[in-house]
Amino acid sequence: MSDLRYALRQLAKSPGFAAVAILSLALGIGANTAVFSIMNAVLLAQLPVKNPAELVIFNWLAEENVNPQSSNGWQNREPGSNQTTGTSFSIPTFEAFQQQNSAITEVFAFAPTGGLNVIADGSAEVVAGTQLVSGNYHRGLGVAAVAGRVLIPEDDRPATEPVAVISYGYWQRRFGGTPAAIGKVVTVNGLPVTIVGVTAPGFRGALQVGEAVDLTLPLALERPLFRSSDDNRRATRWWVRVTARLAPGATAEQARASVEGAFQTTTRGTLSRRTVTGSPIVDPTQIPLPQLRVAPGDRGLYEGRRTYERSISLLMSVAGLVLLVACANVANLLLARGTARRREIAVRLALGASRARIVRQLLAESLLLASLGAAAGILIAVWGARALLAMRLFGGAALRLEQPLDGRVLGFTCAVALATGIIFGLAPALRATRLDLTHEFQGGARTVGRGSRSVLAQSLMVVQVALSLILLIGAGLFTRTLRNLQNVDVGFNRERLLLFQLNARSAGASGPEALATYNRLRERFAALPGVQRASYARIALLTDNNWNSAIVVPGYVPATVADQNARMNGVEPHYLATMEIPLLRGRDFSARDAAPDGAKVAIVNQSFAKKYFGSEDVIGRRFSTRPNLASPDVEIVGLVRDTPYSNVKAPPQPVVLFTYAQLDPNIVGVANFVVRFTGAEAGLTNAIRAVAREVAANLPVTNVRTQEQQIDRLFTQERLFANLCSLFGLLALGLSAVGLYGLMSYQVLCRTGEIGLRMALGALPGHVLRMILRESLALVCAGIVLGFAGAWAASQLVASMLFGLSPSDPLTYAVVALLFIIVALAASLLPARRASRVDPMTALRSE
Repeated sequence: MSDLRYALRQLAKSPGFAAVAILSLALGIGANTAVFSIMNAVLLAQLPVKNPAELVIFNWLAEENVNPQSSNGWQNREPGSNQTTGTSFSIPTFEAFQQQNSAITEVFAFAPTGGLNVIADGSAEVVAGTQLVSGNYHRGLGVAAVAGRVLIPEDDRPATEPVAVISYGYWQRRFGGTPAAIGKVVTVNGLPVTIVGVTAPGFRGALQVGEAVDLTLPLALERPLFRSSDDNRRATRWWVRVTARLAPGATAEQARASVEGAFQTTTRGTLSRRTVTGSPIVDPTQIPLPQLRVAPGDRGLYEGRRTYERSISLLMSVAGLVLLVACANVANLLLARGTARRREIAVRLALGASRARIVRQLLAESLLLASLGAAAGILIAVWGARALLAMRLFGGAALRLEQPLDGRVLGFTCAVALATGIIFGLAPALRATRLDLTHEFQGGARTVGRGSRSVLAQSLMVVQVALSLILLIGAGLFTRTLRNLQNVDVGFNRERLLLFQLNARSAGASGPEALATYNRLRERFAALPGVQRASYARIALLTDNNWNSAIVVPGYVPATVADQNARMNGVEPHYLATMEIPLLRGRDFSARDAAPDGAKVAIVNQSFAKKYFGSEDVIGRRFSTRPNLASPDVEIVGLVRDTPYSNVKAPPQPVVLFTYAQLDPNIVGVANFVVRFTGAEAGLTNAIRAVAREVAANLPVTNVRTQEQQIDRLFTQERLFANLCSLFGLLALGLSAVGLYGLMSYQVLCRTGEIGLRMALGALPGHVLRMILRESLALVCAGIVLGFAGAWAASQLVASMLFGLSPSDPLTYAVVALLFIIVALAASLLPARRASRVDPMTALRSE
């Protein structure tokens, strides 16, 4: 405590030094804490349920090209192999798992459903966070209700009255937190459902990270909600995720072994193997079964989290570089401060204080600085984490995350503060106590010459410049990547296009009825003032959505299974004209092509024509989407220009356009509308919503945005990294400039006698000015060389994230180096001018 009191008095005597040091550390520690709080929420946080460590999630690993005959859920390629992993299982498999209880106390299932149309108190909206669960879902997780009750097994029976449980957040937003919401009947996809309970505030479900569940319904409601047949309860339909709670003392491997037999029994005959067209048909019973695997379930589904690991690691690296620059800056300040306190430290040593005692005192000052910096950094972190999520750093919709400053985050901040206090404080403390007492007490105050220039201080300055250079080069690369992406030619006129979604199936319509609703709406939209054209498609361009299907072209032999795939889309006949996609050959779709029972026709793009027909004319050629068909049944009637399908980064892919009306009725669901307009966007949006309410009152308009905004969403990650690297790079540059100014000022002070002697012997002020600037530039150039090497190595790790330039882009490197030289000259000019104005007689008299 005496050390801390003394440290406070010392810092109070130098408020400028304390403010600069604390602010530098606050920025570095705050940036790291903000990013770590997101890492904690995305990658580390456990589910707020009873004993989450007891939960396990089942998944499977299948051979290449082996898949369930029908699957809905995440499927990913196993790293380092061509094998496929998945987390979806069939209802019969789940029910078979429930019969095994040797190592498991509870097995429950859940499945996200996408947006459901909910009508409450006469107002319709699409609730995005919805799921179907088994009746023991809440019991298995150990989740209680704050109002009403949770679901129970009796709710998951076909004859039971439909019920639902809502989240605490949805309860507050939609019903104002009123107890009257319990027992209220709402309409979900046209089905009356009674709300029976509200889950605890922190519980957001066990789906992928950021997928907060607002509405939970029993699995038994799947058929009435989606007007589906009992096929979804067949063994060939894999669509539910299965989680289990381990029995006391049981291991995850024992849980897997206990259900292995049930998995093999229910899985056999439900798989398909994708083969090249023309290959013999494979007997499903002869396809090798997937391997059943088990993973920790304490964080819920984890596949989505893995997609963010690289981004978060990169953000942590960038924030770590800023902290290193701040530490180097404060270490240099402490080195200068230690030199200024040489006489004090010498007196204390002469009076009997041990070197270790003084080092301890100086470290107490360093740790106090770090603690104050950490306290200020927490405030910066709270704001910074919110700002990062508001920037939608992972693309798409903003993640809905809980980010409390829990023990893990605060522990991280304390650990960082402790480490930084020791790192930037130890070397200056050791150097400050390494004194020759005889020399220190010979005469009065003395300035010293070249030998006084600290190699450690200069080395830290070089490191600061190198780290700052790495950050700014990263900012330059991401900024140029962003500009290149924004300037990509998308192949159609993307200006003045309004996009939105309608889902007639969620409002109770399907097949021909849904199609008729969409056509009525299109006609009404096209007649609105300020609207030039209107149309709709199954897949909206440049939304990272894909619809792939194998096709058969006479005479073309695919080399691999993937080689026979093409991108598909179903469009309304006015789509090409609305999007202004150029038609190069043939004709556009007409009204007769929109007849569900009419002749099948298609329009293809340039990549399709080149891949399958080379330089031949494609108009009139035929192909099929059914490999076992005796003769091709689809005629190509038009050829359009290549346009990016799902993302502007991907090279053009073969694309086939069908008419929306000729799609399989089972896949007619969401319609992505496009409206080309001339007036104000806000007024048009209100008019569109009004028309939708007139035509179908229970059909809400969702996901409204312009085409420019939609394309802009694709670049969220690139923009985030460009902005953060620029922000952190400029911050590091500023810290380096302050550090360079302080270092050169300190050296000028220490060399006052030397400079006076030089000027007494005939050196001109200009000579002294150039000498100081030359020494400053030497440090900066050394840092630039070191930074170039570090930037090149670091840029190789993010090469796949760049677009239109190489990781060693010479223009970016040259501009950043020039910027550093200019800043170095500006930071060194004042100390150099001060040195050039030293009075030789005054300087020599002080010696």
